[in-house]
Amino acid sequence: MYNNCIFLYTFNAVFLPSVSVKRTKLNRGQILAAVVEASGLSKEEAAARAGYSRSAYYKHIENPNLQYHILMAYGRAIRHDFTEEFPDMPKYELEDPKVFYGQTPATFEEAIRELEILRTKYMKLLEQYNEMILENMNRSEKGKKR
Repeated sequence: MYNNCIFLYTFNAVFLPSVSVKRTKLNRGQILAAVVEASGLSKEEAAARAGYSRSAYYKHIENPNLQYHILMAYGRAIRHDFTEEFPDMPKYELEDPKVFYGQTPATFEEAIRELEILRTKYMKLLEQYNEMILENMNRSEKGKKR
């Protein structure tokens, strides 16, 4: 019965306006103020730990485009990772890694001796580096001649 019939399907296309999601830009100064408040430290103490004065702190919290290096200083001072609020911010460590380079010299003469040892190592590495540079330059010049 349906063998010779052609069924036509019609589609009605509905065009919706494109939806763009606007990301609101976070006010960095306000975020700093909220984080300092939540840290339990006084504003003066947080600013001092970050290496800033109290008046600088108040200027910072008023700045909606506060620079990331300033946020990093406060982040280290109050142990807060601002990269959670600002994912595009460069990553940083909350604490400076403790690196021990050896024992502290007991005397001035011992310090001078260690300095001379390090200077000798540096000069040797510098000479090796310069030799590598010359070798690479010579190789590249030979490659250009061919």
